[in-house]
Amino acid sequence: MTSHEKKKVFIVDDSSVIRNRLSQLITELPGVRLVGQAEIAFEAIQAIRRLRPEVVVLDISMPGGSGMYVLETVKREYPDLTVIMLTNFAHDQYRQKCLQLGADHFFDKTTEFEKVLEILGQAGDPAALAT
Repeated sequence: MTSHEKKKVFIVDDSSVIRNRLSQLITELPGVRLVGQAEIAFEAIQAIRRLRPEVVVLDISMPGGSGMYVLETVKREYPDLTVIMLTNFAHDQYRQKCLQLGADHFFDKTTEFEKVLEILGQAGDPAALAT
């Protein structure tokens, strides 16, 4: 990725409120571009395969399958993909399972939402990635 290219981000969450809020905030981040979003597991996997984002923000709970299934599937196919789990199910057993499946970050929607933006801001900053 050259310095003028933007890091591609994809959102997977069944809540339209969360998707819309993240979308709005992502558009304000320099160096980051939202390439799509999905609300169910199957759509998410298909879109990630088609759009090839560098970062996916992923919820655990959704209709049509779990975020953990999406995580396992996309990390197996794209091991360099950065996956940020953002969920209301921030219990330790979910955190451990997601990290075992390859999640790069795991955040609670209610208390750590802003951390997603910090990570995405760093993803769009080539200097931050070089350190």
